Amino acid sequence: MELITRYGPFTEFKQDAAFVTVELLSGVDFSGVLLLYPNKIIAVESYSELPFNPEDVTHIYQSPDDLIRRSSSDWVFWNS
Repeated sequence: MELITRYGPFTEFKQDAAFVTVELLSGVDFSGVLLLYPNKIIAVESYSELPFNPEDVTHIYQSPDDLIRRSSSDWVFWNS
């Protein structure tokens, strides 16, 4: 995703992994999006599948909640 490069770098909670919030064309925000650098979305908190089309993302940022968020064993990870 070119947007990751445009709006990053993001503060990582582990090597090459960062939590961000994405804003869509519709104005809807999704927080708890787990990025694996350089350009993969590998999980979204509370979702078992990617809940949005990556092509609809207009902005990526880190909120204060993203900076303190951690994943847990109940997260579903996938290979996007």
